[in-house]
Amino acid sequence: MADNQGAEVCAFCNRGSVVTRAEELAFHQSTSRGYIRCKVTIPISVCERCGAKSWDEAAEALIEEAARREQDKLQ
Repeated sequence: MADNQGAEVCAFCNRGSVVTRAEELAFHQSTSRGYIRCKVTIPISVCERCGAKSWDEAAEALIEEAARREQDKLQ
């Protein structure tokens, strides 16, 4: 059995261990320059018990940068 001592406990179910993994996120969004579609790989924290997913400020910054890059492509 793996030693989960020190592992983060899920904020949703309060029982599962949270692991972080890279996942691709695809989204679309309306901007002041028009409609954009983005794909970006971000670190996502996932509860091994309930499957709840969340991301932090670093992942949010990657999402914002991807959206900004796509928006800059619009003329």
